[in-house]
Amino acid sequence: MRRVDRAVCPRPYTHVRIKLMAWALKILAAGACCVLAGCHRPVAMPPNLFPASAAGGWRLVVAREVPVSEAPDPVPRNEIEWLKEGLYEGPGKLAARVYALSSATVGLELSQRWRPSADTVFFNRGHFFVVVKWQAAERQALESFIRELEGRLGPPDSR
Repeated sequence: MRRVDRAVCPRPYTHVRIKLMAWALKILAAGACCVLAGCHRPVAMPPNLFPASAAGGWRLVVAREVPVSEAPDPVPRNEIEWLKEGLYEGPGKLAARVYALSSATVGLELSQRWRPSADTVFFNRGHFFVVVKWQAAERQALESFIRELEGRLGPPDSR
């Protein structure tokens, strides 16, 4: 049996304890990552997102879920949870696309970097980013539609 000199190694098996502590910390960190990854809740679709008739005299022609791979706008595909599109007719024509995003931060960044274009309006609302494009629409009817859509998406910080 080997004798340990206490002057060199004040506590026997110190190196073993250090290794065990390092493994314990690694396991704790891995567990914390698993817990945090499990906290993600999917973004719920607001009820009646695209109603049959909307403010401003708009009538729904078709509402559909668009596959993320076919998203027509420059939104990062890996940040999109789902995409819904509603096509309306009335005092003109409009297409409203609602992107449910993985975080509200992504929506804010998109709204700050989005390039304005003719006959298009965009806004973010919490985890949602919305693009509305129209053709020959009356301004007041369009504003009414957009206000109603914002209201349907709920408060900015809601999921």
